[in-house]
Amino acid sequence: MSTLNHESYIDTLRDYPAIDNHAHPLLTEENRARLAFEGLTSEAEGAALDDAIYTFAHATVRRDLVELYGLPHPASWEDVKKHHSACDYDELCRLCFRSAKIQCILIDDGLGGVEEMAEGYRWHDRYTSSPTRRIVRVEVVAQVRI
Repeated sequence: MSTLNHESYIDTLRDYPAIDNHAHPLLTEENRARLAFEGLTSEAEGAALDDAIYTFAHATVRRDLVELYGLPHPASWEDVKKHHSACDYDELCRLCFRSAKIQCILIDDGLGGVEEMAEGYRWHDRYTSSPTRRIVRVEVVAQVRI
């Protein structure tokens, strides 16, 4: 009888390609700084968004970005933002997709403003080994037909 080797399961899961089953399209390079970077961890706006950097979720994201970007520890949120802004956009996207091991994306591009600010869903194929697919928002399709 074989014994379970939990480490081998963990290694498999860590290296297994992922399918992002509900993503929103990436902003175009021209719009990459149009939204506050702090929005990664909060849907707050205005002064409330300024406080997002004091949350546990934000601290976790900052730690992960410091590691992803190869910044020296400890790095401040301002250090992370400066590095992010200075990165070539295509290289930044490649780094994030490669690190997350995303094989395929199911993109919800039915939000307002997407056409003006974000890339089309097929654009994302450059970062995945399987083609991107669209999630259709039935309510958006129904609105157009009414």
